[in-house]
Amino acid sequence: MNKVIVKIQGSEYNIVSKKNPEQMKTIARYVDEEMKKVKEGNPKLNIVTTSIVASLNIADILFDCSSENEELHNELEALKNEINNPTEEAKVEVEYINGELEQKEQEMIEKDYLIEELNVKLREKDNEIENLNKYTEEIKSEIEKYKAEVEGLRAEATEANERARVAENMSCEWQNKTYELQLKHTELENKLKNREGAL
Repeated sequence: MNKVIVKIQGSEYNIVSKKNPEQMKTIARYVDEEMKKVKEGNPKLNIVTTSIVASLNIADILFDCSSENEELHNELEALKNEINNPTEEAKVEVEYINGELEQKEQEMIEKDYLIEELNVKLREKDNEIENLNKYTEEIKSEIEKYKAEVEGLRAEATEANERARVAENMSCEWQNKTYELQLKHTELENKLKNREGAL
């Protein structure tokens, strides 16, 4: 048992109870507040009358709470009975909900299967993209190689064209010199014939 001293309407009281001291003090404060309300409503009342009126007020609240508690208890019992003995309508509703749940579970299984298929396809596409990237890099490397070869061939072609131009110029010069030599040769032959004719 717990003992505690509480003050109600200015007087101290020793209270003994199984409740803990804080609970007893809370109850004492509640009683003190109820008595203050009664006293404020009718200041002429003595302490005994005030206590009786406050007790009646508290008892009235207690009875109301008890009545509400009993109603709630009855409602709870009724709900328990409904749960233990479901109506046909409730059974149909439960069956319908179970059917919906089974359908949703089946849909979830199908969606999981579809997601797995999509993941497989996605991995395949990722592999294809990776292979294409590798192939693209190889093609780029080959293109760079071909570009280098083309540049080399262009340089060779330019050099060959230059050599051909030089050779053509040299050929023209040789032809001109040959023609000049032929003219001189013809001229010399003519002079020689003329001298022979003069002798």
